[in-house]
Amino acid sequence: METALRQELETKIEELKPLADGTGFIFPTNAPEGVTRPYLVYTRISTKKIKTLEGIQNKEHLSFMFSIMARKYGDMKRITKKVEKMLISLPQTTIGGFFIEDIDINNVHEVYEHELKVNRGIIDFTIYFKEE
Repeated sequence: METALRQELETKIEELKPLADGTGFIFPTNAPEGVTRPYLVYTRISTKKIKTLEGIQNKEHLSFMFSIMARKYGDMKRITKKVEKMLISLPQTTIGGFFIEDIDINNVHEVYEHELKVNRGIIDFTIYFKEE
């Protein structure tokens, strides 16, 4: 699912598309030092496998936290809105071999990271899906 979400972000969010040399702007858990343009850091918060009387199903619920980081507040707000809109568009579609049943946007908020000197837009969401 992480790979499928990364692919969607890189395809649909212009600011997160990799450069021609392959340099990307989406990172798991933390970003390398020195990244200057807007980027996204993601973390999986929780995993729930669905179990019925028949056993473990091919369905899961994953919760993620996306952090959209940008030096300029306006850039962070714009990209955060694009990412939120992309997430909201996913229910009832298939990405990377997964059928997205639903998405809950649990929280969207923002903070200023003084140490990094960047604005951070945070999207906490849960994605409900099954493997196809």
